[in-house]
Amino acid sequence: MPEPLDADLRELLERQAEKQAEAVATGRLGRAFKLGSLAMSAGAKLAAGKARKLLGGEGPMLSRAEGLALASQMLTTFSELRGVAMKLGQMLSYVDDGLPPEMRKLLAVLQRDAPRLPIATVRGVLREELGRDPDSVFDSFEEAPLAAASIGQVHRARLKDGTRVAVKVQLPGIEKAMRADLKNGKVVGLLHKALLVNAGVEGVLGELEERLLDECDYRKEAAYQESFCRRFQGHPTIVVPKVFPGVSSQRVLVSELMEGRSYQQWLAGNPSPEVRRRAARALYRFYLGSLYLDGLFNCDPHPGNYLFRDDGRIVFLDFGCCRPFPEERRRAWIAMQRAVQADAPEGIEQAARVIGFIPKNVHSFDRDALRELMRHLYEPYLADAAYDFAMHRPAKTFRSMFTHNPNLFRMDMPPDAVFLNRITFGLVSLMAEIGVPLNTYRLSGAYFAGRDPDWPEDPALIGERETAAAANSR
Repeated sequence: MPEPLDADLRELLERQAEKQAEAVATGRLGRAFKLGSLAMSAGAKLAAGKARKLLGGEGPMLSRAEGLALASQMLTTFSELRGVAMKLGQMLSYVDDGLPPEMRKLLAVLQRDAPRLPIATVRGVLREELGRDPDSVFDSFEEAPLAAASIGQVHRARLKDGTRVAVKVQLPGIEKAMRADLKNGKVVGLLHKALLVNAGVEGVLGELEERLLDECDYRKEAAYQESFCRRFQGHPTIVVPKVFPGVSSQRVLVSELMEGRSYQQWLAGNPSPEVRRRAARALYRFYLGSLYLDGLFNCDPHPGNYLFRDDGRIVFLDFGCCRPFPEERRRAWIAMQRAVQADAPEGIEQAARVIGFIPKNVHSFDRDALRELMRHLYEPYLADAAYDFAMHRPAKTFRSMFTHNPNLFRMDMPPDAVFLNRITFGLVSLMAEIGVPLNTYRLSGAYFAGRDPDWPEDPALIGERETAAAANSR
């Protein structure tokens, strides 16, 4: 069960609430100064703490006092500037288990709460985007936001036909602000740390920029959400809200209103092991199953994106950061896992070259070290048994990928691996907190074979198998 905030943490939040900004600072120089100052401070403290931990130190990277002071600084800056800055705080809150518990708890506020926009600003965005007065679109519109996050906030509303909807409204100027952040080298450096990326290659930076800026176009998000909604229509544990494209636009997204408990509320209810296992399987199916079965990937696993319903199903929210995987890339990642499971060094090297971990001009490297690294990364998939994800924490993986990796400067980070890292580390953290072992060996094997064991009657997969069988019979 998650721990409540201590009195001093609550006091920090109360002080922060008094300073909440009513608008996003979009000036590039102003943002660069604030974020640059934070990046220098946070980068130095995190680097020093990480060095102590990697050199064998016990306990968290930072002391309680250090972590609390740094988290307070981050919370203040991220909440005011939003955009890329707040996403960085969200990533740090659930990815890096080397941070002190107090720092993680304080940053976790960014998963569910952010400064609210004034209602006049919200109505102004609605009027500008929809081309008419909001009262002509909505029968009712609640002024108090349901939630506020990194680039927008959500309000309950009712359409003229009585349909209850959630209306996501983008912060004015946020795209300009995010573009400014992505030109700030110090901020990009902190993003690298949050994503456990150790390469500064053009492709990685381009991937970061493309995925994050995609979130500023709600038309793209609507298209992704509609794809996921169609794909999971009828699924026994996964629900995706319907989109209303006729009243959505680039900066306004209207979806079916869903109710349920937040992730933290669900955990606080102390669900049974069976309920936890069902939830863990749903999370795994939604994130990695979508990649392996459909080549469509939601890149944002943070805990603010779920609602837990009383019927046992989970509602998945926020489709701004998604990525389609072409068929050849989907098959390449599957080939890598199969080679590691078979403990086939030649197959591992071939898959690593196809994916792009090994550059074409690199022929001399430590092959045993590559094998060991991949076997660590795929540890949850090596045995046909339930795996305890508390054994596979990000700090241990960081050491395997970077500090204990003799191939570090001979390898590349493929661009499409950047957000796979984010999903992997975020999902591992969620699985460890849910606290039930999961047989991912069998689950992934079923996905590779084109089956969802929790939804045998999946019409899309049945159709694919029938099409394949008909083709093979010709």
